[in-house]
Amino acid sequence: MTSSSTRKVSDRIEGSGASQLVQIIRQIGYNNYDRFELATVVSPPPDLRIRIDNMALDLEADDLVVTEHLTRHKRIVTIKHEQDTERDVGDTEPKPRDNDSTGSLAWTYSYVELQFEDVLKAGDRVLVASMNDGQSYVILDRVVTYNGAEST
Repeated sequence: MTSSSTRKVSDRIEGSGASQLVQIIRQIGYNNYDRFELATVVSPPPDLRIRIDNMALDLEADDLVVTEHLTRHKRIVTIKHEQDTERDVGDTEPKPRDNDSTGSLAWTYSYVELQFEDVLKAGDRVLVASMNDGQSYVILDRVVTYNGAEST
C-alpha cells in the first residue's frame, strides 16, 4: 500500500493553484507564531531598542538580529571606466574619436572601499519578523508609506 492510498479523503488537495498552495502550507509549514510585524526604533545602536506595534514592552538588542545593510559596514566595489589613451594631461576637451574598435580607449578598473553610515535611528519605522515562537526578532528593513501621510 502506498502512502498516497493511506491518505484520508479530507487530506486531498483540491481547488485552484493558489488554494492548493495554501492547503500545502497549512499541512507542512504554516505556524501562527512566526510572522511579520511593524515596529518603531526607540533607541539606536549600540543600545538598540524597538517597540513592536500593539506590544506593551520594548525589545532590547539581545532579542534582536539586524540585517547588515542597516548597520555601519564596508563594501568593496569595482568601478569600470574609459580611459582615453591619446588625451594629454593638460587637455580640457576630449579629442574626437571614431567608432571603430581600434580607437584609443581602454577600460580601467578601480577598486574602492565604501563605508555605509546609514544606521538605524530613533523614530525609524522597521519591518521585523518573529522567530523561535516570538522569542527573537529579525529587523529586515526600514519601511515608509506613500499615501500622503508621514512615514508610519
